[in-house]
Amino acid sequence: MAWESIGSVDTGEMPDDEDWILFCLKLARSYVYFVCGDGPDDTKLDIMWHEHELGSYPSLGVWYEYDEPCEYIGACEAALDAFNQAISWTDLKNHFMEREEDSQDDEWDEFVECTVDDDDD
Repeated sequence: MAWESIGSVDTGEMPDDEDWILFCLKLARSYVYFVCGDGPDDTKLDIMWHEHELGSYPSLGVWYEYDEPCEYIGACEAALDAFNQAISWTDLKNHFMEREEDSQDDEWDEFVECTVDDDDD
């Protein structure tokens, strides 16, 4: 199958933010699919990996079996671009990082409380 990259999300840097980038690409894929729907027969909108001399990186792409679905690819590119412009990736990532820190603190607090309770017996 041939493929055409339609772009990526404007957030994170590989390899440190791989999980974050993949999460964001899945979110973007959902939006693009919602807007553009199923492509022509034998096409698939999905995350693809690119090899580079400095490592690999993901993007969204359209896989196709036969003729390149130019209209569908163009519509997907436009939808991804609109989504990227509408989302504040920085705000979302900061919120995620704050929640992650809070949940780690909560887990530690719960552990400390349990440990202290166990010691009082």
